[in-house]
Amino acid sequence: MKKLILGTDKFLSTLGIVLNAVLASGVVISVFLRYLFSIAFVESEELLTMVFVATTFFGSALGLREGDHIAITNFVDRASKKKQRIFAIICQVVIIFVSVVMIYYSMRMIAKVGKVPSPATGIKRGWYYAIIPVSFVFTIFYSVVDIVGQFISIPAPDKADMGDSELGFKGDK
Repeated sequence: MKKLILGTDKFLSTLGIVLNAVLASGVVISVFLRYLFSIAFVESEELLTMVFVATTFFGSALGLREGDHIAITNFVDRASKKKQRIFAIICQVVIIFVSVVMIYYSMRMIAKVGKVPSPATGIKRGWYYAIIPVSFVFTIFYSVVDIVGQFISIPAPDKADMGDSELGFKGDK
């Protein structure tokens, strides 16, 4: 199980790095071509939009694993350890439920409009929309990992320690 969890972490981290590199370089090249040479490629704009969407969806799954999501914990922090565990499990069950609903409805959407080609590239929209159910499968996986982690030791996510947060608050991690 440890290899599966760490392998999934590594895969999503690498995917995020690659997608962000493609997005950043694509935007720089696109802006450069547009403003210096008055050349614009609609196809690249469409692909960059889909890369941005992919970074958001896959990044949110990885953010769940790394605990980088927004959480209001005033009441939970004051509860006993047993109640904190119960709250954590309830939270993850809700995330799993929402993820299952998203997978169900995204699959229905793909079945209805997935064969329609996109206007610029001609790629069937189903390929773009597949980002949604795939990313929510990762979200469910990480929610299950968190639930299991309430009872047994699981490997912690391997994320870089950035010291202080990006906003500069001391001790906010």
